[in-house]
Amino acid sequence: MSPHILLTKATRRPYNDEPEMPENTTYNADKGVWMIDGKPMVDSTNYSERATKKCDQETGEDQKGE
Repeated sequence: MSPHILLTKATRRPYNDEPEMPENTTYNADKGVWMIDGKPMVDSTNYSERATKKCDQETGEDQKGE
């Protein structure tokens, strides 16, 4: 049996114990978010409605196909 293609073709990347972060980045343990220049790196408060990953409105099983 021949070896798996990933075992023959894959290459290894150098491993770094510490991730590279942008300058002025800190972790705010109280808020549980990464901050850059005092602002959250990811702002999840800008959504007006709950949405799925595809940003379509979730209607439930009983309304599917209508």
